Amino acid sequence: MIKAIAFDLDDTLLDTSGLLAPKFALATFQFMIKKGLKVSVEECEEIRKELVKTVSHREVFESLAHRFGTAETIENLPEIIDHFYNPTLPQDLPLMPGARENLDYLKDKYALYLVTAGAKTSQLAKAFAMGIVKDFKKVIVVNSLIKHRKLDTFLQIIKEEEIQPHELLCIGNSLVSEITDALEVGAITCHFDHGESRGHVDKLIRLPHFYIKNHSELIETCKL
Repeated sequence: MIKAIAFDLDDTLLDTSGLLAPKFALATFQFMIKKGLKVSVEECEEIRKELVKTVSHREVFESLAHRFGTAETIENLPEIIDHFYNPTLPQDLPLMPGARENLDYLKDKYALYLVTAGAKTSQLAKAFAMGIVKDFKKVIVVNSLIKHRKLDTFLQIIKEEEIQPHELLCIGNSLVSEITDALEVGAITCHFDHGESRGHVDKLIRLPHFYIKNHSELIETCKL
């Protein structure tokens, strides 16, 4: 029986790949060109679209800098990466269709946690702009910029809730992040097939327990 649920944020509750990522990537490419990058914005975007299928945006910018950049580009990589991960965000951001209804239904039945990866200031700003902070028992930002994983956070939730690993359900779009980490700790997993899912199911040692493509499927599929 599920007793706690950990939601991812980007491309699970917020359509980040559709609403934000292309815009912020464009601004970052323009900044990189000012710092010596020797390739066009259009070429950068084509490379980004392919690379984000398997790696993070941080790794995209690192790859571009080392392939097409100058010493100045590489020297400014920390600022370049920060340019993407700490942008000026809109004051209001929409939840994905059906997400509000699911949160309203689930928050009185389960201990809900928001476990998101990225820069803390930016991720918290997204959560507040979406109006979802109050829906969760705790909002936890995992610093993926220094390669922290969600695994330790899932273990922390299991300990705090005094539950068994299989009583935690983890919902997210990233196969190489929350799905892999949740499977490793023994939690139940639901792969939300949207946006920059990163990774391939057939390359996982263990498969997710559930698959959904939109929020309307969540309650019935995961028997919540």
